[in-house]
Amino acid sequence: MSTEKLLKEKETYEKLRSKLLEKYKGKWVAIFRGAVVVQGDAFGEVVKKAYEVTGGDVFYVTKVGEEQKVGHRICRYR
Repeated sequence: MSTEKLLKEKETYEKLRSKLLEKYKGKWVAIFRGAVVVQGDAFGEVVKKAYEVTGGDVFYVTKVGEEQKVGHRICRYR
């Protein structure tokens, strides 16, 4: 189920957060299958690239270090 995949990617982000803060603080990242697959300065750019990389599968996007400030949520059901 898509919700379960999303929650798993979010959990992965939370586990990796301290390392990601060192490398990507202030950047948008897309997490897919337990790894950062795309990073960048613009939310839309990261989502577009992540969609291409994942083939439209479920991925998690957030801004590193500013998780509580951002409120984007995109859901796509096939």
